[in-house]
Amino acid sequence: MAQLYAACRQNGTLVVQHVQLTSALQNQLDGIFQAQDASFMQGISNEIDFDGDWKPDSDELLVARNLAEAQVLLSAANQNAVSLPPLDISNFQNQGVKALFTSVGNGTSQRLLVQTFDQQQVLSGRIAFLFDGNVFRRLVEPTFSLGTQLVATIDSTGAVRFKSFTMLRRIFDLASYYQQATDAELQTFCTHASLSIPDPVAFVAGADEGIRKAVLAISRTGVLSTYPVSNIETQAAAIGFPLTLNGGQIEVPQDRKGAKALFSFLLNKVYLGPINQRLHITNSSRPLI
Repeated sequence: MAQLYAACRQNGTLVVQHVQLTSALQNQLDGIFQAQDASFMQGISNEIDFDGDWKPDSDELLVARNLAEAQVLLSAANQNAVSLPPLDISNFQNQGVKALFTSVGNGTSQRLLVQTFDQQQVLSGRIAFLFDGNVFRRLVEPTFSLGTQLVATIDSTGAVRFKSFTMLRRIFDLASYYQQATDAELQTFCTHASLSIPDPVAFVAGADEGIRKAVLAISRTGVLSTYPVSNIETQAAAIGFPLTLNGGQIEVPQDRKGAKALFSFLLNKVYLGPINQRLHITNSSRPLI
């Protein structure tokens, strides 16, 4: 029979606890999650390895690999459920529950079906009524509701398939996918021979999350070291991108909007619309072919 597990964030660590159910509810659980799985996969025709940047279309799934915390869930699901610590229902609200999940299939066909969990699903402490013996009474027992949809699935290798990065990071630590440049890295970036940044101190002080992520991505791609300024200037002119040079260096705009547009161009995220001939910024540099 299907088992229900709770992934809990306790003292910064993700741990798994067993949610004890009656046999009747266990029999229903599998059908509930299988129906949500079918809905989650409906219309999906493409999978994309997630690099922290791509937002999927309605027919796409993102795949995050090598997540250590996904292995925590797999390891727990492969144990005898009764060997896991039971979820303390009497202290439910303080257990740090971040997700509920179950396991389907065996061996290489095993998959974990994962829902997020939030405090709105906890009914305990609210004024809720239960129909009992032809009358309503106040519900005082510890109570919570299942979610209505999956947020992710995890296969036997630990690969996590999902649609929303925002929802997934409610469960897992995804810092490795969401890195940004430090102040020291920004300062080094300001000294690059291909760039002109008149006031590095102001640039670092005004760098928001978007600027920091872009700077780190540009540094990692090595685009400024691979392509000379003259080549970048030629490509900018070809699509009409407003690139300003100062003494043979690319001038970084002092305003955030202008700086982000330049960084998007350097990351291959600016293109000329073939129909309207206007410049657009895309949310990914994933090649079409």
